[in-house]
Amino acid sequence: MNEKRLPEERACGCPLCDVPVCPDPKEDGGGCPSAHKIKIHLLDCVGLYCPVPVMRAKEEIDTLEPGALMEIVADDPAAEADIPSWAKRTGNELLRSWREGEERHFLVQKKKED
Repeated sequence: MNEKRLPEERACGCPLCDVPVCPDPKEDGGGCPSAHKIKIHLLDCVGLYCPVPVMRAKEEIDTLEPGALMEIVADDPAAEADIPSWAKRTGNELLRSWREGEERHFLVQKKKED
């Protein structure tokens, strides 16, 4: 597995804009113009291969509150099809996806209670 360790949660005020996670104002002097903070649960699936990223996504999202956001990071090429399919099948919403090098990122919102 990749040695890179990602934090469990990150705060961001605009997870749906063009920047996946707002810059840290301490690092570049900028910051999110949003007045509120949104927690994004981060699931690191780098180094895991089908079907493990989907299994881990299910396990993790089950621990979150309805409406919570989770970012899944995976480097398995199959995740590009598997994660969106899993989100749709389970009633969760894939808000956006993007690539950073070999890593694929998926921002998923847990379904709200019926």
